[in-house]
Amino acid sequence: MVTVDEGRVAAIEPTSTPPPDALGSDRSIITPGLVDLQLNGAFGHDFSDPSADLAAVAGALPSTGVTAFLPTVISSPPERYAACLANLRRPVLRDAARVLGVHLEGPFLAPEHAGTHEPSALRPPDVQEALGWLQHGDVRLVTLAPELPGALDCIRALDERGVLVAAGHSGATWAQAQRAMEAGLRMGTHLFNGMRQMHHRDPGLAGWLLAAPVPVSLICDGAHVALETVRWVAAAKGPDQLIIVTDGLAALGMPPGRYRLAGQGIVSDGTVARRPDGTLSGSALPMDHVLGGLVASGIDPSLAVRAATRDPARVLGQASDLGSIAVGRRADLVLLDDSWRVRATLIEGQVAFAAGSGTPGRSPIKDEARVPDRTVLSPT
Repeated sequence: MVTVDEGRVAAIEPTSTPPPDALGSDRSIITPGLVDLQLNGAFGHDFSDPSADLAAVAGALPSTGVTAFLPTVISSPPERYAACLANLRRPVLRDAARVLGVHLEGPFLAPEHAGTHEPSALRPPDVQEALGWLQHGDVRLVTLAPELPGALDCIRALDERGVLVAAGHSGATWAQAQRAMEAGLRMGTHLFNGMRQMHHRDPGLAGWLLAAPVPVSLICDGAHVALETVRWVAAAKGPDQLIIVTDGLAALGMPPGRYRLAGQGIVSDGTVARRPDGTLSGSALPMDHVLGGLVASGIDPSLAVRAATRDPARVLGQASDLGSIAVGRRADLVLLDDSWRVRATLIEGQVAFAAGSGTPGRSPIKDEARVPDRTVLSPT
């Protein structure tokens, strides 16, 4: 049983007779609040549009188990960044997912690996433009192609200012990726997607990311990367180096249909969205569905949970308070059923989402005995 008080975890103890007002049941699973480092939008809103309603998305995300996230802006014209970043610079909202900063994916990406990014919005790395972003918003993560001219200077400048820099949408060689790490590169964005294919005689960026001591994110909706590949990557990477992201779009949490991404039309089938030419554009699968799919495919539950909680918190330097359940930690908790669907989400001990009605606002939550302690109660 996990008891929360004053927004913090007050006690963790086994029990066979939980209090009658406890949330959950004998078949419930508790995890830390889920952390998503790449959310382009959700619930009909696109963060590359400066009119996106951040509060509406943050308020709805607890229904998916997400309690902290990085709103992500993809490659856009230079003049749009100030407005987008200002729009995403918001205070913490009560009973809503916490904004940990902003992820800028692009515009310094390789044109031949643009993926869904509009080619006309891509441009060579420019230190002054990158530093200008920092004046308009809380930029926490930047994804760029490290092989581009000027990329190493950008990596150094951003790293010196505490911005996490990741490689993505890139055709970099192994040597180019290594030089980027020496300059301050610290992560890989959505491994395999938007990258030159790995070859046994030329492993390139994808091969380097598998071997290097840096974390990588994966889009685990079963369409962007085969779930068998996720198991392979998990075996290849070291502890704490696998991060699950949704790469969610405005279509996440919405019915199949037509949506927008940075001004482009995309079509969602309810799992992924594509441009009209068939190019994958991101995912519409919520994080709790992603976790359920991974576990059903044979991924160890403890690994899946860590990759969606502790490991993304750690790479952002937030592991002291997010991503694990321990006495004294912030009580951001998710209660899941045995199909890994959200039943309730607590943010700082308050119920931010509950399936159904009549859920008490402050209660102990009964742990699931079938799940190993290291999955749901793992200390940092």
